Amino acid sequence: MIFSHPEKPFHYKMLAKFKKLTPIRPYTIYTAPNGKSFGPRDILAEFYPYNYEQLSVRNDLFKRSYLKNYQHEQPVYLLGNFRVLNVRPLAASDVFTSGWIVRARSSELEDVDVELVMPGLTKETAPFATGDTFNLQKRSYASTLHVQRMDEDRICVTVVPLAYQALAKTGDEVLTLTPPDLLNMEAYWPITRDPGSEFSMSANKSAVDAAPSVDVAAAKP
Repeated sequence: MIFSHPEKPFHYKMLAKFKKLTPIRPYTIYTAPNGKSFGPRDILAEFYPYNYEQLSVRNDLFKRSYLKNYQHEQPVYLLGNFRVLNVRPLAASDVFTSGWIVRARSSELEDVDVELVMPGLTKETAPFATGDTFNLQKRSYASTLHVQRMDEDRICVTVVPLAYQALAKTGDEVLTLTPPDLLNMEAYWPITRDPGSEFSMSANKSAVDAAPSVDVAAAKP
């Protein structure tokens, strides 16, 4: 039971204690697993009918598949253009304890937020700024780990790029990520708090309008 369900916090803690965790595989663009790809409208349509129990079961499956390196289930990849709401470093109290996390909102459908987890990123300055836009492509391999239903029929999707070695941004900047050695499975999901549907960047409108969209994709090794 413990080995079959490493996503359960107690099971994960026991596996970690006895050094029985399966190491998270550092995929590349050549080895990342095939999966289904959803844009914002498709992923909202997919999960909108789920009740609390169904969504809980599906979220457990997302985490279990990730921890087992997708041995039995394909990943669900998120695609689309997103505008950054906030950015912060990850902390020991988060599920992923080092790196950065970006909270952003779909430019196509404001009912869909994304949490882009960037584990192991040691960059001293934030990789994005509020108001930046980025584009998750098929080659981003942004795999879903959690879907959270929020107020007003909105959802937040937590994703992590599976091709860790290098994440390339437009402009030749390369962000080097590393798979986590250990997760804090007792931490809260989603990792960031909901800024609310009324969140507006009107104060930064001129900067937002001038900011180009950044493509985020796994770099070739």
